[in-house]
Amino acid sequence: MEIAIFGLGKMGMQIARRLKKNGFEVLAYNRSPEPREEVAKAGVKTYEKVEELAKDMTGSPRVFWLMLFDKITGEFLENQLLPHLKPGDIVIDGGNSFYKESMKRAEMLKEKGVIFYDCGTSGGVWGEENGFALMVGGPKEQWSVVEPIFKTLSSGENYGLVGKNGAGHFVKMVHNGIEYGMMEAIGEGYGVMKASGLDLDLLGVTKIYQNGSVVRSWLIDLVKNILENEDIDGTSGEINMMGEGEWTVNAGKELGVDVRVLEDAVNVRKESKDPSNQEKYSNKIVALLRKQFGGHGVAKRS
Repeated sequence: MEIAIFGLGKMGMQIARRLKKNGFEVLAYNRSPEPREEVAKAGVKTYEKVEELAKDMTGSPRVFWLMLFDKITGEFLENQLLPHLKPGDIVIDGGNSFYKESMKRAEMLKEKGVIFYDCGTSGGVWGEENGFALMVGGPKEQWSVVEPIFKTLSSGENYGLVGKNGAGHFVKMVHNGIEYGMMEAIGEGYGVMKASGLDLDLLGVTKIYQNGSVVRSWLIDLVKNILENEDIDGTSGEINMMGEGEWTVNAGKELGVDVRVLEDAVNVRKESKDPSNQEKYSNKIVALLRKQFGGHGVAKRS
């Protein structure tokens, strides 16, 4: 099966390579040359012009996967890719786009005879090796055509068509909102233990938490990595965010749902921009958790 990937950032690069390793014919576009050169080492055919890639697509239907930042997805789709799409083509947006925009894009493409799927993609820097979790929204009629793509990218069971267009990105948005709350709870808990004056062996505590406890989780596993390998004291407690947590809070309020924990977690991240909050141990743990699972950069303590 042939598939085109647009955007070779941390996630797009992994997606292209995992598909190629599993027998897909992968064509990839990226604006800057370095990612193209890197993914070409895996046998992926690369392009610097969208029109050349589209012209070389011979599959039926043609499948185009977007892995771009939300801020540029709409412009890229409408102004660069759309002129080269044909009725029957399939477009998959695997980035973190706002679900309402995905619903609008589905309608716009439907008018052109193009099928659209929005796919929430989770797995961070571990996805290529372990498989991604994939939450897909779109029409049931063409699901059998694209399902092999999602099954290959997943670990086998952690993918699915969760609803109509917009549902995939909505579910991923909520996933990230939950992630904010969980990470903040872990960071605050470790902050309390650090401040206790009991000279706690936090690595030893974490090993206990990891096995048989109610709070055992992958995030706790990553705390162990942090305690063993990261310079916590030398890390700034500034926590960056991409926006999905705040989207979830806003959606909750629109729907009349109490989202106070998620809102507090979002506010902590906003407040972490203030240098007076960047020495908080809890903030440092959350910042380093983002680095552990997503490869996100952390600032050094100034």
